[in-house]
Amino acid sequence: MKELHNKSLHLTFFAKLKSAGELIQFGVLQQTTHTTRKVYLMKPIVIPLSMSQIYLIPCQDGYLQVDSGYERDYSIYRRNIEKAGIAINKVKYLFLTHHHDDHAGFLNDLVRDTNLIVIAHKEAKELLKIGKNDKTRGGGYVNRIVKLIADIKMRLDPQWTLTFPPFELRERDILIIGDDNGILRQWGVNGKVLYTPGHCVDHIALVLDGGEVFCGDAAASFPLWAGIKYCTIFMTDMDMAYQSWQKMLDAGARMIYPAHGKPFGADKLRQNIGKIQTKNLIRFF
Repeated sequence: MKELHNKSLHLTFFAKLKSAGELIQFGVLQQTTHTTRKVYLMKPIVIPLSMSQIYLIPCQDGYLQVDSGYERDYSIYRRNIEKAGIAINKVKYLFLTHHHDDHAGFLNDLVRDTNLIVIAHKEAKELLKIGKNDKTRGGGYVNRIVKLIADIKMRLDPQWTLTFPPFELRERDILIIGDDNGILRQWGVNGKVLYTPGHCVDHIALVLDGGEVFCGDAAASFPLWAGIKYCTIFMTDMDMAYQSWQKMLDAGARMIYPAHGKPFGADKLRQNIGKIQTKNLIRFF
């Protein structure tokens, strides 16, 4: 298993997407080292699941996928990726934003059915082996309305146990130690990885040079009506979460693509920084 420290490749590119699953290259990059790499301008392909969505980003020879979903979502995923016109063997990389059940639930199915490489933060390694959402670092729901909604869901959905099939990262998978500005560029994704804790300790986000941010659960736009103020319903440390928001903004964030809810402008993060305090989180364990 590889552990990566910061490094940078500077590439320029021209490309466009004609439709979901179809990439038309119309230019080649300038040579920056001894080799020339193809780097593609992307438009994310959205694959809806039961309670979230995942994103596919074009890369060399296929796609980089952001997260998986609940274990039970695998059949939904297979059906919807087929509807998008994408063969599952074209998913070459899995960018795991964090270890929770709704993001890592069908990892085992994916690595069984594809030859993909998983990219995760080093803190995810042991958490994935356990197969449970980490409850050792405190945190809670962002307000009492959210707690009420979650309590109702747990009563109505006995499968919502905050657990998932344990997953062991393999030698070929890649562990990110901190921010990284090089690894994605090697695969034709013109962007960087940011370490973004606050929701949980192993959280990372993907920031493209164009300002698109695939933030996992670092932020959310559902359910806004419950007063989440662009936080995910459960948070561990609000100070760290807002520092992560600022890091994404400083990296040039323009449009946020969350796992939960519709995409939204990055200005919403700036406007809501500091509105929820860690001391006011509603503990549930």
